[in-house]
Amino acid sequence: MIPSSRFKPVLLVLSLLGVGLLGLVVGRYLYLTKQRTPAWNVAVHGDSSPKPANAFPSAPAVPTQSVANGTGVFDRIAAEVSGVYEQAAPSVVRVHASDGPEQLAGSGFFIDGQGTILTAYAVVGQAEGASVDVNGRNFPAKILGRDPRSGVAVLKIDAGKTPFLEFGEGLHLRPASAVVSVAFPYDLKAEPTFGLVAGFDVKYLTRFFATTHLRANLPIKPGQIGGPLLDSHGKVVGVLMLEIDEGKACYALPIEAAGKVASDIVKYGEPRHGWMGVGVMPDRSRPDRGAPVFVDRLYKGTPAEKSGLKAGDEVISIGGKPVREPSDVLDAAFFSIVGEKVPVKVRRDGKEETFTIIVSARPFPNPNGGPANQGMPVKANR
Repeated sequence: MIPSSRFKPVLLVLSLLGVGLLGLVVGRYLYLTKQRTPAWNVAVHGDSSPKPANAFPSAPAVPTQSVANGTGVFDRIAAEVSGVYEQAAPSVVRVHASDGPEQLAGSGFFIDGQGTILTAYAVVGQAEGASVDVNGRNFPAKILGRDPRSGVAVLKIDAGKTPFLEFGEGLHLRPASAVVSVAFPYDLKAEPTFGLVAGFDVKYLTRFFATTHLRANLPIKPGQIGGPLLDSHGKVVGVLMLEIDEGKACYALPIEAAGKVASDIVKYGEPRHGWMGVGVMPDRSRPDRGAPVFVDRLYKGTPAEKSGLKAGDEVISIGGKPVREPSDVLDAAFFSIVGEKVPVKVRRDGKEETFTIIVSARPFPNPNGGPANQGMPVKANR
């Protein structure tokens, strides 16, 4: 047994050592706390402390605040596209048809609350009837009319009150305008696809369109032809008509043109295309004049021949709208109404004169022997 007189000094020494060790631990802790930047502070304000030159490489920094709050550029784009998709999807349908032995399928969309559907001619072809899938239900569809020239077809189903898409302004878009398609690829659900307007054309390879088409850098898969092309407000600006560049891009008929044909079909049971009967060409040798457009020929018995126009007249405007390219004449003819009186201003022998064309119904097929889907004979160069 250790005498009590010797135990007291030992206990005192142990106590002092314990206090000293505790002081070292606390001091080290306080030092490390002052040197360390909290994780939440780094995420918000960034860590500006210098890094050693031989630091291990790390993964790219994630903008924590932007992702959390959804304020990044990609987050905003995703939110916009998602909003357009959710708004449009209930009005987009899948269309099936049988054109002889050929089984056709594509997309379409409601344009009113009574079950009227706008789609592409290629989706139904010359089929006698079609069927439409709406939210998992299949409905027989009546083909109200079709127009191979513009590529439009109009169907109708009896499904009570239906949701529908509003029309926007496709011809007022410009290159780099953002667009979204909502359509059914293959046998999958409708999906959104985001892209940009690339331009406006009246010709693709050797094919002339009936009117100006919108070209978009937007990939299209089988089954999506006939679906709507939408702007950032969810309004229809075009109907998907043709895939190009192996499906990496597409052409869409502007909704103004598609709407005109659809209106004719609903009202008259058939499209009513106007006909002027004038061929035009640009003068590329005069760039200072903005490549003016001249009357190239007048077809016999047509409204243009009866109007007083002559070959060689420089066309200034049609219906009050300036003419700078042959496409302007194509569009003027496409949007003209049968029986309408259209003023045509030309420059002849240095003087401006105005003639009136009374639009007649366009003959079908093309009376001059050209392809039926060509709106008007146009030469690319003089």
